[in-house]
This record gives sequence, structure tokens and C-alpha cells, in this order.
Amino acid sequence: MLEKISFPEHEYESIQNYLNKLGYCYTTRVYKEIGKYKVGVLYTAPWGDVLKIDEVKTYWKVSERPFYDEMSDEEKSEICKYSEDIGLPYEFILLNDFTCRETGLHNA
Repeated sequence: MLEKISFPEHEYESIQNYLNKLGYCYTTRVYKEIGKYKVGVLYTAPWGDVLKIDEVKTYWKVSERPFYDEMSDEEKSEICKYSEDIGLPYEFILLNDFTCRETGLHNA
């Protein structure tokens, strides 16, 4: 059985849209989730898809994050609150929809 990867429920639709459109998406992990997800490992998403971690990069400043200019002030503040403001790094993770890529199928 695969480990589960967690996402805030309000992000499910956005993540699924990116995965359906591009086959991949990014997520940011802070605080207790640092180091939890590993490159090359498969995880089950809350909606049933199998996701594979392709890359994990660690950053110390929110301003270093890829796509920083595309983030809302609320997103920047939230990441900063649980990383930079308390002296901890955060991880920027690239993941792909392994279910779709490997089988050509997507869980509806």
C-alpha cells in the first residue's frame, strides 16, 4: 500500500486541474512536513490518483521560491509564517500524475 500525500482540501480542485492539464504540478511543504516526501516515491492523493515526486528543492527565503511573482500576498505570508519567520526552511516539490502518465487513465 502506498503512503498518502496530504493537501489542504481547498486546493484539491486547483491541483487536479494542473495535473489534468499539464501532467504535473508544484506544492510547498513547511514545518512538520519538511523531509516527509521523497524523490522517486509514489504517493496516493486524497482523491485516489497516484502521484510521483520528481523533485524536492529546499529554500530558506520565500522570495527565492520559483513562481514567487505569481503568488498572492496571502500565499507568501502563509509560507513565511511557517518557515522563514521561525528560522526554518521550506520545500518546493514537483510532482506528476503517475496514474495518468503510466496507464493513460485518470481516476474520475
